[in-house]
Amino acid sequence: MANEYGVVGSPNDNVAHPDGLECYGRIPEINSKGDIIPAGDIYLRKGRHTGPNRGFGVRHIWAEHSKEMERFGYFSVDEVPNFVRDIIRPGVPIYCSFDSPAGKHRPTILKTTIGLAILEPREDDQSESGYIYVVVTAYTKKRADGDMIGRVI
Repeated sequence: MANEYGVVGSPNDNVAHPDGLECYGRIPEINSKGDIIPAGDIYLRKGRHTGPNRGFGVRHIWAEHSKEMERFGYFSVDEVPNFVRDIIRPGVPIYCSFDSPAGKHRPTILKTTIGLAILEPREDDQSESGYIYVVVTAYTKKRADGDMIGRVI
């Protein structure tokens, strides 16, 4: 089912990596400041946009950031996966501000020439670590908040 952003499918449907890879990258297990960031694969979902700064995935990224993405050459909602792929690459730094009182911190992936992606951990009993990461949003800001805690693998 399509919505006003032209994306067909349920919000939690995964979006294929443009290069045919299984996922968009992997967060290794990281122990920083006494907190454990669990290992997990990174997925982009079709998502939902419910208002300013409210939503996740492709629909949300396009609704919130299409104008800035167009300045970088991404001209349609169909190019959101390419934009996310161009941010989340092996070796790219992972930052975290450790601001979740529940310990479910949102790592930030930074690619300085394009932008950053905010991830959210989700429990997943199908994964080896019990967790995956879902792309909440991605945009062209080039400076991440928090401390560098590792790199995408």
